Amino acid sequence: MGNDNHEIYDEFPYSRDHVLKNFERYSSNELRFYSRKRNFELGSPHKDVSKLSPYLRRRLLSENEVLKVALREHTPSSLEKFIQEIFWRTYWRGWLERRPNVYQDYINSKNEADFAGKTGIKCFDHWTEELIETGYLHNHARMWYASIWIFTLRKSWFSGANFFKDHLLDWCPASNTLGWRWVAGLQTRGKIYSAKADNIKLFTNNRFFPKGELNESPVFDDDIWKTYESASDISYENRTFPTYEDLGLVINKNDLTLNHYLSEKQIKFEGCIFHDPEYQHSKSASVRKFECGLIDQLCLELKNFHFCQSKKALTDWAKSKKLKCLIFPFETVGNKYFMDNSFISELRSRDIEPIFYMRDWDRYAFPHASKGFFPFKKNISDLLAQNKII
Repeated sequence: MGNDNHEIYDEFPYSRDHVLKNFERYSSNELRFYSRKRNFELGSPHKDVSKLSPYLRRRLLSENEVLKVALREHTPSSLEKFIQEIFWRTYWRGWLERRPNVYQDYINSKNEADFAGKTGIKCFDHWTEELIETGYLHNHARMWYASIWIFTLRKSWFSGANFFKDHLLDWCPASNTLGWRWVAGLQTRGKIYSAKADNIKLFTNNRFFPKGELNESPVFDDDIWKTYESASDISYENRTFPTYEDLGLVINKNDLTLNHYLSEKQIKFEGCIFHDPEYQHSKSASVRKFECGLIDQLCLELKNFHFCQSKKALTDWAKSKKLKCLIFPFETVGNKYFMDNSFISELRSRDIEPIFYMRDWDRYAFPHASKGFFPFKKNISDLLAQNKII
């Protein structure tokens, strides 16, 4: 691969302004070709895709911002595929929010993150190396990789999902878990995704051609199927904020720009940047370095924000500021950290009320994620209008 860390992190910069400028250039120069080129995996630096996922995952940029930039120079109809890809991540999160047992069963599987080692399948070994070294894989490569992992190497999808969880810069509990389940035929019963040598040859522009090396006719094991009932309609209405000014806002890697969002709504608050370096300690060095870089950059930019690394330090800060409420980004399934009964009880014992705030983007979209993506996407135009994007 040959990339050193400096090159890797120029590809994935820490500064919000840098990321936004990169996307503005991509939108002006490359986005018009997205639909035609997006499935081609031509190797790093993957110029045919936006590479926004690590930032959307942590909302260093929001979906609203990205689509408003994209639609400055393009029409919604010309960007149909790009807009749908933005909404896929939202759909997965909304779908999992209504079926938390799916994620709990994955966590309870107790499969450690596996490592395939050298398999002799050139494309697969290349993607393993790329993922470990850079923290990124093209989406089409992820699909092929998961299929080869499950059906050719006969490893569990749980262990593969854990491997991605530890190494992807853009790991999202919903997208990762449900993506692996989709490949395995567990999202739509028995509808598996089979990686095929001819397809890999075509979409890697002849870089790889694993002819005769893959199981191209896998059979779904119906014994592993399990039905999960969707939860009934969930209300995502945000609580009304009190009118007094003793509010605190805790931005963290679930949402690194909620301060901008609330400031636009004329909400005043004391600010805190929170980062627990010991949380999810199994993460790769690349992921931990990336997250620390984002946090360090935020601390430079938000000099009036307090910084802390533990729940106790956070509670002590809130008490020292005489805060009555602490606002946290809403924590979806798989992202729970502050939404913990013991921590909430501790805050309330000190007369601090936690508020978990959901952005309108999610609040509008999640109720439509009760079934498959095709019913969901019929609502995209309405959701764009609700979010004042069109």
